[in-house]
Amino acid sequence: MKSIILKKLFIRTGLMLLISIPVLADIDTNSEAFQLYADTDRSQKPELIEQDNILIAKATHTFGTREHAAEGYVERGFNFYSEDKLIQSMEYFNQAWLLDNNNAYIYLGYGLIFKKNKQPCTATKQFQKANEKGLKESGFFADYAYTLTECAVTKEKSQQPGLFQSSNNLHILALETPNKLLQAYVYHSWAKSFFLQGNYLKSHEMLEQSKTLGGRNDAALEKSIQEKSQN
Repeated sequence: MKSIILKKLFIRTGLMLLISIPVLADIDTNSEAFQLYADTDRSQKPELIEQDNILIAKATHTFGTREHAAEGYVERGFNFYSEDKLIQSMEYFNQAWLLDNNNAYIYLGYGLIFKKNKQPCTATKQFQKANEKGLKESGFFADYAYTLTECAVTKEKSQQPGLFQSSNNLHILALETPNKLLQAYVYHSWAKSFFLQGNYLKSHEMLEQSKTLGGRNDAALEKSIQEKSQN
């Protein structure tokens, strides 16, 4: 039952990205509050070991198993993320990681936080981990793909073609859904991705395909495509 709730929550979170979500500026993701537990050696700190053991014991008692507890903490993490409370969101995803580091949605949560803070390459690494842990929803693949393109444009020119191709391949995977609304979302994501890649003809094609499937109008992107195409 929890997995069903998490999938519905992911769809809701993914669809939120169709809307212009304000990015929180100047968040210090290098601060202690934004450190991933996976990147910290907690075994050498007795006070953290005790703290973690208490959390695990209480959460397991409440939810029945560590896996169910992790799902509950992930859901709370997404709730705080949707409210732009990123410190609290990160805290819950970290605690979920302590409970069950095989839960793919933890890494999705990490990725979304870093993406919102304009750290696409860091976000991409977390999305890759989410995929490796089994996350394969179309909306996720679309967000992963676009974020990978955002990361690619920050790299050296010689590295970009391969990353662009990987992004396009992920968009192809994302289209493997019968859901027309999700397909529209994927095509819109692909239109933005092609725009960043400098392929304005394909960007226009993808945007038109998105609209054909009932996707939202994106006047700003259409205007940008027209302007670039005329140059």
